[in-house]
Amino acid sequence: MFMERKAVKIYTAPDNLQAEMILEVLGKNGIPGYKRDLGAAGIMNLYTGNSTFGEEIFVAEEDVPKAAELLEGMGLEAERKAPSGD
Repeated sequence: MFMERKAVKIYTAPDNLQAEMILEVLGKNGIPGYKRDLGAAGIMNLYTGNSTFGEEIFVAEEDVPKAAELLEGMGLEAERKAPSGD
């Protein structure tokens, strides 16, 4: 049986390069995550290899505290630092 996990946005990276670096750090620390392109970022990533439209980074709600700690270790500030009480 699969447990449903709520995805939470923790950071908006300015470009694809930073988003990929963040996902790499999260993954190496056992935190699965994904990015969502903003605007025409997906097309720009295809044609130019990078985009400055921005990329939203998401992790499971229960991983937010550890993910925020990892972001801070990279010199970045997470948009969410703790799970919501919903």
